[in-house]
Amino acid sequence: MTRRDGVLDATIAIACYSQAAYLAEAIESALAQGAAEVIVVDDGSTDGSATVARSFAGVTYHHQANAGLSAARNTGLALARTSTILFLDADDRLRPGTLAAATERLRAAPGAAFVYGGYRDIAADGAPISEHPPVTKPASFAALLHDNYIGMHGTVLYDTAALRAIGGFDTSLTSCEDWDAYLRLARHHPIASYPLIAADYRRHPHGMSRNLARMAAMTERVLAKQAEGLSAGEAAALRAGRDFARRQRSLALIGAMRATPGRALALAWLGWRHDARFPLRLAHAALRRLG
Repeated sequence: MTRRDGVLDATIAIACYSQAAYLAEAIESALAQGAAEVIVVDDGSTDGSATVARSFAGVTYHHQANAGLSAARNTGLALARTSTILFLDADDRLRPGTLAAATERLRAAPGAAFVYGGYRDIAADGAPISEHPPVTKPASFAALLHDNYIGMHGTVLYDTAALRAIGGFDTSLTSCEDWDAYLRLARHHPIASYPLIAADYRRHPHGMSRNLARMAAMTERVLAKQAEGLSAGEAAALRAGRDFARRQRSLALIGAMRATPGRALALAWLGWRHDARFPLRLAHAALRRLG
């Protein structure tokens, strides 16, 4: 995984859709990793993303019509000429030494389909918010059925061949495509973590995770794709995972109801549609506040 000149046999593929304001930081963080190639896949940006990407020597720029995040990542996967690949969103950035640490861990984990690290939340202006060390769990596939404890896709270094073998990312998913790939790989391969805060995850109002209705639908679809052929323990983990996801979404909606009372009825309707236990969770939250 390391070439003779010290360059790591890895591709960093940056998916970008109209994120020129952050793209330079993402590219700079990628170029500092010592990867054999850095690719920017411009998914139909309408701002100055192309100008930013083309201003960096050593970056391969590819433009395509807007097709979504999964399709942009799959383009990066198709273009990659290395044995490993890491995907970075254009509004995030890698921490120093991430690729070297991930490469070393993947080398030391025979048969692993991917390795992952921890991450740091940052504000829109780059100010640090909080750190999340990597979580390591036994029986990784069952644990991932319960929840996506990996947390941030930019920390993940894949074995390129293994990711290609499952067809890359599911373009029918408009979110949770990373979790879906983890599950499909972890079902048949080992995975491993490395002890590093590997990437900065930028939190801002336009982040995909803020769309609770879409996340709810995609979470249900991802879990449904894994429902066949499970052991008793894995089936129990899937049921627990579905309930956990619904509970987390409901709590987020209840918080949004408090913050925006004018939208309370619409948010309550959304909660009930995606979680039959939403009224009970809402009542419980109200009782806790009264207590």
